[in-house]
Amino acid sequence: MRLNAFLSLISLSTQRSQCWSWGISKQPTRQLRHSSSLEMSTKKDDSNSFTFGVIADVQWANKEDGSNYAKTVRRCYRGAFTTLCNAIQWWKDLPTPPLFIAQLGDLIDGVNAQSNESDAALQRALAEFDKIDCDTYHLVGNHELYNFNRTQLAQAAWLKHGNAEYYSFTPHDNWRIIVLDPYQLSLMGLDANDPRRIQSVELLAKENPNVDPSGAGGDWFVGMENAGYKRRFVPYNGGFGSTQLSWLTEELADAGQCKQRVIVLSHVIVHPKACGGGTMAWDYEEALQILYDHNSQREDDEDGGGVVAVMCGHDHSGNYHCDEYNIHHITYCSPLNKGEDGNAYGLVHVSDTQLEIRGVVMDDLIPDVEDRPDVVKRDGDDVSNGVCEGIVLPFGKEGKRLEVVMKKMGIQDGEEEDVKEEEKKESEVLIGEQEVLVEE
Repeated sequence: MRLNAFLSLISLSTQRSQCWSWGISKQPTRQLRHSSSLEMSTKKDDSNSFTFGVIADVQWANKEDGSNYAKTVRRCYRGAFTTLCNAIQWWKDLPTPPLFIAQLGDLIDGVNAQSNESDAALQRALAEFDKIDCDTYHLVGNHELYNFNRTQLAQAAWLKHGNAEYYSFTPHDNWRIIVLDPYQLSLMGLDANDPRRIQSVELLAKENPNVDPSGAGGDWFVGMENAGYKRRFVPYNGGFGSTQLSWLTEELADAGQCKQRVIVLSHVIVHPKACGGGTMAWDYEEALQILYDHNSQREDDEDGGGVVAVMCGHDHSGNYHCDEYNIHHITYCSPLNKGEDGNAYGLVHVSDTQLEIRGVVMDDLIPDVEDRPDVVKRDGDDVSNGVCEGIVLPFGKEGKRLEVVMKKMGIQDGEEEDVKEEEKKESEVLIGEQEVLVEE
């Protein structure tokens, strides 16, 4: 029996018009935690639930449809903008407005830079977010860095810090959202003498000598047929860096002291099984270990506590994986895939025992991979209007119940016949797949 059947049992037991306009995105009003400032404000709320919107990798451009680098995947540039417009309207029509929107990076495509249309494309996209009366948290993805350098992003009103875009905020007494910047180590957007770029050049020279220090295109995968997860060492990925990872450790410790559950947002993926195995952060292993250490320390807490989910974009095909520490890793699909014919946007409804992710069509938002929970049909309630689809992700005590059931059935999540053999097997698949992702 598939894992999603168990998730569904746990759930049951507990229970398009295109628009064009211009404008500047408003600044969020909540105070934020960052490495340079540890002050924060916590929103008081009598309710134990809240909802936020989510979308990733819009990558819109005012251009005819194109394709990826390998010419194997269509990119619906204008259609992606239509999807963004539809998403805004869908969120506006919710019975209760979302508390915030998580825009997980790559809002505009890198092709805009080639035609000097970066600013125009960005302003059209930001103007859409101004139409909904809630804060939007924009993450930095690789396409932000194709269009703007870090100096420009540091001055951007639509970001919080720009040069080091990691911080946290508390939408509810019991919850903390941690936003990560997976391009603190990068070949993109940094001055040549920036220590972060120098470290990145040295790292890639060691791990993948096919990559030119300039980050220029080339055949980055020559001789990498059996490289496994090392195929992540390419310019369109990046790293969190030791400074940010130290901050993450402190941030999680503080969340633990405050008895807050945590949702992590990152453009680049943190778990190799939440993607095809090649679009993770360069230092994803260190980041995962920090999350695992935190959850291990909170195993005996009554509320289960700890990190509940990691939500990412970057891999346009999307994915889902629940690891052995009961962390849900969700990779959202890109609107670029289907354009106006798709519905790659949704909401996350947060409660005491579960997250429920809803979308008009779930397969457009999160693909039907083996571990994804079964889809539940919704037909109007206090969370969403009309017919839509949802998946339920239990955590805390309910997540532990799932773990017990799985163990009784002899299912050990995360066990593989052999890690090296698994990486080799995935490499063989990635030889074809990775070219699809080269410019994602």
